[in-house]
Amino acid sequence: MARKATSKTKLGQRLIEIRGDENRGEYCARLGINDRTYRDYESGKSLPNSDTLKLISNVHDVSLNWLILGEGPMRLNEQDAPKAAAIEKEFFARVLETTRKAYAESSVRISDVDLGRLAAEKYEEYIVLAHEPDDEEERLALMALLKRRLIKDLMQAHTDQATSKRRA
Repeated sequence: MARKATSKTKLGQRLIEIRGDENRGEYCARLGINDRTYRDYESGKSLPNSDTLKLISNVHDVSLNWLILGEGPMRLNEQDAPKAAAIEKEFFARVLETTRKAYAESSVRISDVDLGRLAAEKYEEYIVLAHEPDDEEERLALMALLKRRLIKDLMQAHTDQATSKRRA
């Protein structure tokens, strides 16, 4: 009789729960994951990367939020599952471009990854500020405001950095 898998992490416990009674070797072969590697995930010895987490989430139709954090409903199709706020792709692209331009105008370099993160923050900031998110005139005004704030913050950071260098 096979030993019941145990884990020292909550993520590992959720991975064991998802696999259920299926033999780990067969399960890993079906998913294309090395058996020993997956055993380490379940035991808590190591953590799966984002691609592996997405694969497991898709195969089992479980929420990544539940899988990673243990929060919210386990299954994506549960009736009471909160709807994720939809990101309007075209507007997000405009926020991203505005953020990139603010950095370029300030002569500050930013990596693509950091640019994406910052644009996501600015998009969320816009959503909080917008009274009527679908109003194009309001969007343009808020985009200009967000850009001005970002340039102001960049200039202030540059000034603070120059001041601290002079003190040293």
